[in-house]
Amino acid sequence: MDVYIDAHFHADDLAPLDEDFSAVYRSLPVFGLASVHGAAGLEATRLIMSDAGPYLVSFGLHPQSPLMDEAEALAGHASAGTIAAIGECGFDFYGDTAVCVRTAENERTQRAVFEYQLELAARHSLPLVLHMRRANDLLFEYARRLDALPAVMLHSWPGPANEALDFLARCPRALFSFGNAIVNGNKKARASAAALPLSALVTETDAPYQPPRAAPNPGSKGDRRPLARAYSTMSDLPLIVAEIAALRGQPQEAIGAAIEGNFRKAFGHGLR
Repeated sequence: MDVYIDAHFHADDLAPLDEDFSAVYRSLPVFGLASVHGAAGLEATRLIMSDAGPYLVSFGLHPQSPLMDEAEALAGHASAGTIAAIGECGFDFYGDTAVCVRTAENERTQRAVFEYQLELAARHSLPLVLHMRRANDLLFEYARRLDALPAVMLHSWPGPANEALDFLARCPRALFSFGNAIVNGNKKARASAAALPLSALVTETDAPYQPPRAAPNPGSKGDRRPLARAYSTMSDLPLIVAEIAALRGQPQEAIGAAIEGNFRKAFGHGLR
C-alpha cells in the first residue's frame, strides 16, 4: 500500500491529545483531509501540519453549531481556491444538545446554514463533506442538488446498506467514509462497507472523536466494549483498512489502492 487515506480528521483538536501524531502521519504515510470550522482552526491546522506531509483542508459550518459567524471567511477561502472542500456541514438531530433536537425552528436554522454552503460549493465547483445524524430523509431530499457537485462525501456514514446504495444510485459521485465504527462493531456501518461498490469507499479516523474499543471479550457486544484509547488517531488506519478487506473478502492492498484512488479523484485537485 502506497499511502493510507484519512478522509476526515481534526488536526487542531488532535494535537493537544497526541503530540506525536504528525510523525505517525508522515511515517505510515497518510494523505488526508483536515476538517476545520473557522479561520482560527485553519491557521492552527496549517501550523500543526507543516511538517506532517501532504494534506488537504475542508472548511465548514458545523450543524452542531449552526452559526454564520465564519461564513465570510469560508466564502473567501472558497473563492480563493485555498480549500479542497466545503464541510463538514449538514444536519444533526441526534438530540444530545438543545440545537440538535429536531424542532421546526432548529431544522430551519440548520437548513439555512447548510443551503448557504451547498450554494457556495456549487458556485465554486467544490466537493462537499456531509455530517448527517438522524437526518437521512434530508439527505435524500437534497440528492438532486448534491449530484450536481464534483463529489459528496458522507463522513462516518451511519446508515444502513440499503440507504447507502439508494443514495449512491441518486448521487453516483458520492463517497462513503468509514472509520473505527466498523472496527468497534457497528452493524449498519459494517453492512454498508461490505455492500457498497469499492469505487464508493474511503477511510477516515475523525480524529480525535471516534476512539477504538478494546478487543471483544466473550459476551461483549459492539460499542459496549471499553475504550482502548481516549481518542482516535492515524495509527488506527491500518486496522480500519484490514477490517474493510475482511468484510469484503478482498486483499488489503487492493482495498487500500482503490480507496486512495477514490480520494484523489474526488479531492486531489486541491493538493497544496
